[in-house]
Amino acid sequence: MKSSLVDVILNSEKRKNVLLLLIEGQKSREEIKTSLNVTSTALIPQIKILKEHGLVIQNGDYYILTNMGEVLVENMLPLLNVVEVFEENSDYWQNRNLNGIPKPLLKRFGELGNCLIIEPDLNYLFEFPKEFTENIAKSEYIMAFNAYFHPEYPAMYSKLAEKGIDISLIFTDSVYERMQQDFAEEISKFNSFETTELRVSNEKSGLATLVSTDRFLFLCFFNEQGQYDHTILMSFDSNALEWSRELFDYYKDKSKVVDKN
Repeated sequence: MKSSLVDVILNSEKRKNVLLLLIEGQKSREEIKTSLNVTSTALIPQIKILKEHGLVIQNGDYYILTNMGEVLVENMLPLLNVVEVFEENSDYWQNRNLNGIPKPLLKRFGELGNCLIIEPDLNYLFEFPKEFTENIAKSEYIMAFNAYFHPEYPAMYSKLAEKGIDISLIFTDSVYERMQQDFAEEISKFNSFETTELRVSNEKSGLATLVSTDRFLFLCFFNEQGQYDHTILMSFDSNALEWSRELFDYYKDKSKVVDKN
């Protein structure tokens, strides 16, 4: 009795890798062996199974995905990408509140790609990591959503605005209120630049901070208990940047502009 297609695709690392390789286009046996670092003895039985289940056909010495194989692999990729994101840093993700991510973007969570998790240094808890400060200063534009108050925000964003960088900020009601109480002058200065936009949102979510630029994605989540532990996620993957822009637009649609001075 034939195995199910799920078993064929997922229960063998070699078969899965062959399928992922062939989605790039037809490959010869030697190309597959070289790319996957396998021997003919290990490869041939797996390709035979893929052929028997109608996922791969052979044309001379070349192997090609069938139409069915191509459809299955294209739909398999998003799942594998999500698994990779979670598996790479499973301890981090197990206790994150993801309620702030709309369902369409949750379905594309694998687009975050290779993420860098930066653990807090207790001696420098309120200082941004160098990976953040070095890249944000070189960004052409900055879009940020903040549900967590950070004392460095006002000075940092005003300084960046002075350089002529396009900046759009969204603060939650509580963060904006704190900014107005303690940093009214800095906030007023920031909002006076032609290249800046300031918005306020009453949206409640598990997202603490989102910074999306042309260079990187910066994410911080509250944990399931509603606490912020200063652990930071960064990604420089192009797909992650597009994903983050769409997430920012989601919050932008739910916010109101603060009038210019």
